Amino acid sequence: MPDITSPQAIKFSNEKIRVAADLIAQLDNFAASVLAEWTAAGGTSLIPNTSDVIADGAASDGRPIVTGAKANNIINRLSELRSTNAAAGLAMGASGVRDTVLQVAVNTTL
Repeated sequence: MPDITSPQAIKFSNEKIRVAADLIAQLDNFAASVLAEWTAAGGTSLIPNTSDVIADGAASDGRPIVTGAKANNIINRLSELRSTNAAAGLAMGASGVRDTVLQVAVNTTL
């Protein structure tokens, strides 16, 4: 097969495809780090899955309020991202998924 030499295709690959792969790999690496830290810190013992607000100053500075339940939901989404179950979302742990990203990604760390 001949190489793809279209300037538009090359630009799209460099500016979109590679950047997307980098961001996906960075997210997967960050998710692994956050989940390891969550586990080491005690998970729901540290932040119970409740409607209690995490008093981080958001109420006075305009950021969205984070509750224990909302924080646990983010942990759940990170777990789903790293899952081996393709039905659970991106499932970076599913056979071959991470490999397809790393075949294109260049900058995989934050």
